[in-house]
Amino acid sequence: MTDVGDAYYPSSLDGDKGTVPKGRYTATVVDLSVSENVKFGKHIADIFKPVYTIDKQDHPPYDGCSVIDNGIFRYKKVGDSPYDHSKNWGFAKYLSLMGLRKKDGEGGQLPFLYLNDIKGAVVLIDVTIKRFMNDLDSEIAYSVCRTIQLQNKPEVPF
Repeated sequence: MTDVGDAYYPSSLDGDKGTVPKGRYTATVVDLSVSENVKFGKHIADIFKPVYTIDKQDHPPYDGCSVIDNGIFRYKKVGDSPYDHSKNWGFAKYLSLMGLRKKDGEGGQLPFLYLNDIKGAVVLIDVTIKRFMNDLDSEIAYSVCRTIQLQNKPEVPF
């Protein structure tokens, strides 16, 4: 028999507690989730989802609340998968917005995004509510965001 281990889910996570409503907020990058080599049809991409903590001084009701980015896609050529460089417009825009591109408008290899590149950056985000029906025909809704402006670059760690 397989040992499946203990798996708990605290009831305090149910409901809308900690949900950030639709709007524009000042926030700080605190984490980064990365999914590598995800297939979209025949295309392959890395997906970056920065996590932002809402600024407690500008938005006191949401002190301690975090919102995850809806996803920044970096399409790439892997093996015989098709590749369309124009699909990388959103990733290139994010790099430019965060001050991570050498020169705006200049082509070239798009770097991989690491938490150290963006952690601590203060940004302006637009929060929306993502809604969908799950397999049990229940509506799921949660806050997602996208970065629209860099307010302050992250401090250099040395």
